Amino acid sequence: MLRTIFLSSLFILLAACGDTAPEIKADNDSPEYKASEFFYAVLLEDDINKAVNASVPKYGRIIKSYGSTKQFARNVLNMRFDEVEIEIDHGSRSVRKRFGDSAVLNVILHGKHNGNRIADMRQIKLVKVKGTWYIEKVLDDPYAR
Repeated sequence: MLRTIFLSSLFILLAACGDTAPEIKADNDSPEYKASEFFYAVLLEDDINKAVNASVPKYGRIIKSYGSTKQFARNVLNMRFDEVEIEIDHGSRSVRKRFGDSAVLNVILHGKHNGNRIADMRQIKLVKVKGTWYIEKVLDDPYAR
């Protein structure tokens, strides 16, 4: 009986700890937060609805047309990761092009795909609509050929 109670409580404890959301180090109403949330939804959580809700309607329709975040990441963003670390370039915070209702941020991605290390960078264009930031477009890597 004691063993059953112990195993049950251990199972509940492990199940509660299993599905934690990634920590985003930014203010909830900042463009940095929205950019991180979008990339986490696309690359880590595979949550198409979260990615669509973080985007303007036009970009949301583009995301939905691919059927899954994996297809969107592979075909539109040209990104494939087995594991990834997402970082906003805080060095660009003071240089960030932010004029009231729009912002352009640099997002740095470090990860692995098929055992190979990958480092990538994307610029992301955001717009502010009624006080909330939305992804307007993920721009191509400015340093890629």
